[in-house]
Amino acid sequence: MEKTLRSLNLLLIFITFISYLSPFVDPSSFWLFSFFGMAYPWLLILNLIFVLFWLSSKNWYFFFSLGCILVGLNHFQSFIGLNNSLPEEKEEITIMTMNSMGYQKIKGDKKTKFKDLLTKHRPEVVAIQEGFTNDHPSVLKDYPYNHRPVGSVLCIYSKFPFINKGNLDISENKSNGCIFVDIKVNGQIIRLYNMHLQSNKVSADASKLKKEADIQTKKTWLNIKGILGKISRAASTRSAQARAIISHFQKSKYPIIVCGDMNDTPLSHNYKRFSRVLHDGFKERGVGLGTTYNETIPLLRIDYIWTAKQFKVNSHEIIKENFSDHYPVISRIQVIQNRE
Repeated sequence: MEKTLRSLNLLLIFITFISYLSPFVDPSSFWLFSFFGMAYPWLLILNLIFVLFWLSSKNWYFFFSLGCILVGLNHFQSFIGLNNSLPEEKEEITIMTMNSMGYQKIKGDKKTKFKDLLTKHRPEVVAIQEGFTNDHPSVLKDYPYNHRPVGSVLCIYSKFPFINKGNLDISENKSNGCIFVDIKVNGQIIRLYNMHLQSNKVSADASKLKKEADIQTKKTWLNIKGILGKISRAASTRSAQARAIISHFQKSKYPIIVCGDMNDTPLSHNYKRFSRVLHDGFKERGVGLGTTYNETIPLLRIDYIWTAKQFKVNSHEIIKENFSDHYPVISRIQVIQNRE
């Protein structure tokens, strides 16, 4: 029994190390690594279980999984925040991002709770993905300025007027894309991007597979193959979209903030790309479990607020309320002098 468990533990460690390689491999070249990167939270949990099991058995094998976790400590901190919030500063801007799922859940009591959320945190800018509605929702009526290109379901609501605004043509469908605005905050002009990278579109398939799967049938394996195919194609598309967004914001003469639904986890090539030039708000000030997706596939962190080096993140919160299939993410960001 011990020999079998040790073999399983070593296999788990091998797979975990494969997931650590995911950020270094462009999914447009070889997508399979991105799948292992997405599985990191479960691999971490299994490694922790093995650590506890071997410790309880007073067996030195616990060093195997513990060493594996420590090697990937940087990834661990992208999933579990061990930070603290800083006090409020005068020269701050509070930003909220949320994939709204068309505001389908923000009704009745949820609508009241959502208004309370806005009252409590007072975000000056709200970036919405999947705003599937012809009209701007009543819960955001207190924002006098908004930018929503024709045919897009991305929108930026602001209490600051726009100096400039635009749209990046990076997607063939209206659900995904990227828009931006330039706003003046405390005397400084900043550029804010709202992005929604290509969706995997496997939630419905995964839910169906979970309910109906029989591993011994050919149909189940065909469904699994179909899900993996969708993940592969979406990962490749996101890679091109991320390159286009980074290329665009690197030409900006203003300090930038990028937020939205990346549909990629911290163990992804796109995350590594962004982290080379921007700071992840969760890694700066996040606390606790970093999950932002609230549906069939648990433990995913795919919603982000990124900041350039000219900003200081004072707080970063994931609001664990069921307003959508994604949790709202809110950051207080201190605006410092524009270094032009």
